[in-house]
This record gives sequence, structure tokens and C-alpha cells, in this order.
Amino acid sequence: MHNRNTLLVRLALLMGLILVGGTVGYVLIEDGWSLFDGFYMTLITLTTIGFSEVHTLTPAGRVFTTVIIITGLGVAAAVMGQFARLMIEDNLSENWRKRRMAKQISRMRDHVIICGFGRIGKAISRELAGMGIPCVVIDRDEERSRRSREENLPVVSGNATSDEVLIEAGVQRASVLVAALSSDSDNLFVALAARDLNRDLTVIARGEDRSIETRMLRAGVDRVVYPAQLGGSQIARLVGNELEHDLEQDQDRRLTDVMGYDLHVYRNFHETGVTVTDVLEATGALEVAAHIDQEGRRYNRPAGDHVIGPHDTAVLLVETAGSPRGDTDGVLEGIDEEAIRVGIPAVDEEHMAIIEMIREVTSLDNSRRSRKKIKSVLMDLMEYITKHFHHEEQLMLSADYPDTEAHIRKHRILTEQVSQMVMDGDNLSPANLAEVLESWILDHIMQEDSKYAEHLGKVKV
Repeated sequence: MHNRNTLLVRLALLMGLILVGGTVGYVLIEDGWSLFDGFYMTLITLTTIGFSEVHTLTPAGRVFTTVIIITGLGVAAAVMGQFARLMIEDNLSENWRKRRMAKQISRMRDHVIICGFGRIGKAISRELAGMGIPCVVIDRDEERSRRSREENLPVVSGNATSDEVLIEAGVQRASVLVAALSSDSDNLFVALAARDLNRDLTVIARGEDRSIETRMLRAGVDRVVYPAQLGGSQIARLVGNELEHDLEQDQDRRLTDVMGYDLHVYRNFHETGVTVTDVLEATGALEVAAHIDQEGRRYNRPAGDHVIGPHDTAVLLVETAGSPRGDTDGVLEGIDEEAIRVGIPAVDEEHMAIIEMIREVTSLDNSRRSRKKIKSVLMDLMEYITKHFHHEEQLMLSADYPDTEAHIRKHRILTEQVSQMVMDGDNLSPANLAEVLESWILDHIMQEDSKYAEHLGKVKV
């Protein structure tokens, strides 16, 4: 291709020289001819258009014209022939490449589809290639599509939200789809389209705005990853884990599991600080590997008396075999259901439904299948409490309950906590999860809700 292009350039330069030489030659040979006259005469001679001579040629001019015809027509024919050859061969090459790529994709099974070949998508594809995991790129930008082809990656040019494009990329036979587009809304639409075409597909989406994460999870996204917190290489390892790439390891191990050890996240949902010693006693962890405050400051391996502030995060080191799911069965069994009832039938029914969801979450073990189930139940819980809290708030407002605003603020705090647990997914410490859900029952339902229920009983709404 490079040699053909070089030849075409050289022929074009030679053609230009003949045009210039012919123009100057006519001006020098024929008296009174302008440069334009010479150029026009040279041009019509080379193109064999057959117009009449600009002016009557002298014998010397006719000889010069003969030379131009002999040399110029040969060069012009060579230029046009080479150009036509390039056009035809390029079209044939492009069509052949597309057919070959379509055939290659049609043979792929259990592959990974990467939607978007920007900075994140490129990093993911390189890591997956290093793991030997086949992948297909979807991108509507021609330049990025070209770059992916240069890296020998099968690519489908088009909009990843289109069913036709996803089907062309083999979404119905794929195992994982990574929505790595720059727009959260685009990633949401990709997830909806992909989930509709393949119910068994694992969908991992890049996120920027945490406020729509719950909506993404509802749309069928299995995990939302934030590039500011998790690099492309880690996303690729996450895909490898989903595909059980390392079959020599325990198939139920977590992504961070290394040599029998694991990392859990502990979030301090309390309004007061807790010491590292308190966290270790509550969770049974071996060590607090790091404390990350709300400003993003990191404290590695803090001492036992180090305080983890409200809403701060601790990274726990635990033994994989010794990290069972937190269990609140004892607490729940010790609660008289009559003590939970606040005397409003509709609200009591909703409370019991919430408690059943909490029982389901806290009774599951720490296996991979159970973690996916926990995530599903937490998402259901998130949706249910949104309706439940709205119901309670309407009741309080209708009865002019004096502490309505304070109660609503507590609802928002609980909603944020559940939303955070959904985002943390299987990374959240089991004991931390149990602690939050127990607190909900013992503090909010049995104490805070009882106060407004008593007020409603007096008002008789």
C-alpha cells in the first residue's frame, strides 16, 4: 500500500511538471500567447477533449504539441489507472476485512463486549488480551474504531445502544458486557438493550454520577464502577473473575482474595466516631489495613485507639475462610413481633415485609451465589423502603406530627445507607451489613416509628 501511494504521488508530480512545462513552452514558442493560453492548450491536449486550438499553431508549436501528447498522455493514463486501482483495491480490501471480522465474531462464544474504546475501554481491552480473554469492541467513532483494528481487536462500528449493533457483536453469545461510554445515560441505555437481548449476560457499567446508580442497577447492571476509584486494569480483573478465568483458585473466592485473605469495606454509619479496636471486635477482622475519611485522606494501618469518624470508611483484612455472612437471627428471634407493631395495620404490614427482607439478607452465607442474592434483595429493599417512607411521611403530614421534618431526615439517612450498601455490594463487611440492619429494627422501627404512631393514635386520622 505504501509503495502504491508513493508511485501515485510521483506520477502526479510528473503530471504537474508536464502541465507547467507545456504552459511555459507554448508561451516561449508561440508569439503573443499568455500563460493562461499556454495552460489551457496544454490541458485540453492532455485530456484529449478535442476543442479547437487556442490560436493557430506554428510548425514548431505543432511539434511541441506532439511531444506533449506522447509523454503527457502516457503519464495521465498511468495516474488515472493507478488511482482507479487504489480505489478498487481499497474497497475490495475493506469489504474483505469486514466479512472476515464478521465471520470471526460469529465464531466467538463467552466473549466480552467493550462498548466504547476511549481511555477506559482501551485499558480494559489490553488487560483482557493479556489474560487471553476474547473481546469485541463497539464504537461509533471511526478514528477509535481504526485504532482498535490496529490492535487486532474485532470491532463493530456503530451505536452500542442499537440492538442490531449489539447482535452483530454477538451479545446473545457473550458472557460479559462492559459499558464504558462517557455518558451515564448512554451506559444505562446500553444496559437496557443488552439485558433485553441476553438475560444471562453480566453487565458492568462505567459510572460518573452516583445519584443514578440505583437506576443503573434496576436497568440490569450487575456492577457500577467509577473510573476515579477503580482503574481499567481492575475492571478487567473483575471481568476475569466473573468469567472464572483462574480455574485453579476456589470458584467462590472474592475478587480481592489472595492466599486465603480477603478485603472487606466497613462504613461507619454511626453519628459518632468508633475506634479501630471497636471495629475489629465488631467484625472479627485481623487488621484495619486503611482508614479513608470523607475528604479522601488515607491512614494506613491505624493504631487501635485511632478513631474512624462518622461516615468514614475502613478497609479490613480478614481470613477468607473466616468471613461468614453477619447473622442477626438471634436478634430477630429475640424480638416480639407485637413489640414491633405500631398499631397502624398498613404500616405494620410494611414493617414486617422489611423485616423479612432483612432476615433473608442476614441469613445467607458468603458464597458468590449468595452475594448476588444479597445484592438483589438489597435492591428490592431499596425500592420497597422508598414507597414505605413516602407512605409514612404522608401520614405524618396529614396528622401535623410535630417531628415530621426530623423523621423525614432520618428516612433520608436510612435511604442513603441502603443505597451505599447496594453500591458496596459484596465488598461490604458482613458484620457491618448486619449491624446497620439490626440498628434499623431496634432503633428506628421500635423507637422512632412508635413515636409518630402514638401521635397518630391520639389524632385519629
